[in-house]
Amino acid sequence: MNRREMARAGGVFAGLAVMGAVMSKPALACSDDDLKKAVEEFRKAMVEGNGARLLELMSDDCSFGHANNVIQTKLEFVKTVVEKTEVFKAINLSGHDIKVSGDTGIARHVFDSDLNFMGKDMHLTLNILMVWRNEDGRWRLIARQSFKPITV
Repeated sequence: MNRREMARAGGVFAGLAVMGAVMSKPALACSDDDLKKAVEEFRKAMVEGNGARLLELMSDDCSFGHANNVIQTKLEFVKTVVEKTEVFKAINLSGHDIKVSGDTGIARHVFDSDLNFMGKDMHLTLNILMVWRNEDGRWRLIARQSFKPITV
């Protein structure tokens, strides 16, 4: 490659870099309070059986883990709520611990719920870990794992 070809190639790379910088949107900051609101919206959507709202709050590649080792995709979980396989009569969240780092947020809490699962009334108390990602200025759930509290 001669000097002229190298200069031309360098100009192309510089142009691509400038174009990328101009076209990329800066990430819109989301605070701890914004994440806490998203967690509350998710809770409300579960109790209301609002599949459309759950779909909005979950990333397409969400992994939803249950304390009984069942792992569901976004659509599998929402289907159980919409088809009333799981009917959440009440959900109370307590002990919130929310941390935001860049475009990622972690929410931990205690999930205390009265529900009907496959026709059987139950009460569950679980610990929950939720991982959220800022997608276009909105928090979307990318992973959730529940686990049973250890009693000593």
